[in-house]
Amino acid sequence: MKRLFITFSLLVSGFITYAQSAKSTASPIFEIAVRTVKESKNEDFEKARKAFIEKLTKIKGVSNDREFQSFYALPTPDKLPVFIGMTQYESNATVGAVQSNNDLMSSFMSFAQTMDLKAYVFVQPIEGGEFNLATLAKKQGQILEIAVRRVKEGQEAEFEKMRKSFVAKLGTQVGVIQSWEFKVVAGQNTERLAVGMTVYENQEKFQKIGQATQTWAESAFFGTFDPVALQYAYSIK
Repeated sequence: MKRLFITFSLLVSGFITYAQSAKSTASPIFEIAVRTVKESKNEDFEKARKAFIEKLTKIKGVSNDREFQSFYALPTPDKLPVFIGMTQYESNATVGAVQSNNDLMSSFMSFAQTMDLKAYVFVQPIEGGEFNLATLAKKQGQILEIAVRRVKEGQEAEFEKMRKSFVAKLGTQVGVIQSWEFKVVAGQNTERLAVGMTVYENQEKFQKIGQATQTWAESAFFGTFDPVALQYAYSIK
């Protein structure tokens, strides 16, 4: 019960931090929750998730709720199932409305018992062109890479320089559809966090590209951060 309370408190504190620190904006905000399903809780997780999302998406300004199932992770494969939930909020005012909805928070309590948060952030896109959550990796076979990274202290400038070089080369590869970079505006343990996404045409091309990157000089980029959640997933909703 103590662990459940801590998990719930972390989520709520993410909402509170955002509501208190963010400036008023009409720009959409995207919530990303990377969740590890607790052992033997798969069925409970799915049931609780459905109940929670049904209530969440009824709140005005909440849209494009998506769910992805991770099939691979770096640097160490996940031992338990991992699902990535993403939700679009119309503005920070919408986040505040969610935070103050007691019925929704009560529903989350049941959901929290079934999972642990691997990463939890609110983000806004800053690079890569238009970001449409409704169609993100939606076509059959497409693969979504989501990278939640903690930049090593003192290496922020190097990280940014090397990231741009790596993403530029990645974008030239056959099978890469699009990449985005996001700024983290709130969430859980967000110090020096950076978030990126890439969509690949299919798993075969993703694997070939992954093998090729091991020989790239640009892959030295990976030495500038510690991975929080590097997930490869496909859409299930």
